[in-house]
Amino acid sequence: MLNEQGLSEEQVFSRLNELLKNDATYRSGHPVASMSTIPHSIGSKVFFKTIEKNAGRLHTFKGSAQVEREVIEMIGDLLSLDEPYGTTTSGGTESNILAMLAARESKRKIKGTPEIIAPKTVHSSVDKAAWLLGIKLVKTGVDKEFRGNPTSLEKKITSNTIGIFTTAGTTYLGQIDPIEKIGEIAEDYNLPLHVDAAFGGYVIPFLKDLGIAFHKFAFEVDGVTSVSSDPHKMGLAPIPAGSLLFREKTFMKKITKDIPYLQGASSTQSTILGTRPAGAILATWAVMKHLGKEGYRDIVLECMENTRVALDRLELNPLLKPAIPPVMNIIGIESTEVTIDYIVEKMEQKGWRMATSPKPHTIRLVIMPHVNAGALNAFFNDLDQVSTTIPAD
Repeated sequence: MLNEQGLSEEQVFSRLNELLKNDATYRSGHPVASMSTIPHSIGSKVFFKTIEKNAGRLHTFKGSAQVEREVIEMIGDLLSLDEPYGTTTSGGTESNILAMLAARESKRKIKGTPEIIAPKTVHSSVDKAAWLLGIKLVKTGVDKEFRGNPTSLEKKITSNTIGIFTTAGTTYLGQIDPIEKIGEIAEDYNLPLHVDAAFGGYVIPFLKDLGIAFHKFAFEVDGVTSVSSDPHKMGLAPIPAGSLLFREKTFMKKITKDIPYLQGASSTQSTILGTRPAGAILATWAVMKHLGKEGYRDIVLECMENTRVALDRLELNPLLKPAIPPVMNIIGIESTEVTIDYIVEKMEQKGWRMATSPKPHTIRLVIMPHVNAGALNAFFNDLDQVSTTIPAD
């Protein structure tokens, strides 16, 4: 209920602080399944300093417009694209909706219901995009390592297919689809290929630098049309910060609409949101400029070293095991005795903020920068106790 008389600032903060006691905090290390983390301090400073700026009014905020262009260029550098066309977004969901919109608008002459093909491990936002855009989402099989199966995917292509969606860093296991092979299929059938690298976009390039693994997943694959990545995940930017990049300008035009009552750069928009916070874009720019490739490389290295800590603890528990060897800083944990749901319930009671994945049924552990070695050892101390205690019923 809205008060008749306003409260004092002291009263407002007192009540707000009381309500927020129910929130988990990243600094506690207890959100062990989150793909976001504590924003870098320089990003937080810039975000609050520029909170009034509106990226939907780039004619008014011309400096912010330039910053956004530089963000797109820097992300393009990470994703192996020298001349990127794209936009910042509110995150992976908006990016995937826009990528699907671009595919739909590029294939308007089909007779039946348009179809997008994607491995069944695709992010739930792709289901949402299909629902919103009136598109049939055709899900295909995966291999034993939970990567998209190119043969299964190719068999589902029909005259109604308008595009293919793949993932580089799946939500469930952090797996990377075989994008090189799928890229060849996309080229053979002249279909747009989108790569959802919301999580992997700020991880996979640095795995190569660190000598851990080399994956071709972005624009170095000829068949890739678009790639999304989220600075507010491993990019350490404040929420909301996402991006969508296209190889060709024509796809960017497909998601751009004229806004008749605005002037200059504001008169066209390529995002779902009209009014959108420029502060998150400016904060992303600041974090990327401040960290550089070296800074991100160090962050990814630390996360991968802590992933090794988690695996070492898993090896000590005979009733738990990883679903697959982790590809990046995400582990799916299977239980051989106690049910996953029981474990999650008991761990939540101990204060941990958990999540599960359905394909396969696992506990999802995401080793973000706030999930350090100390937090992991505390987590596994509780997990060992819960997972080895057989419930009476």
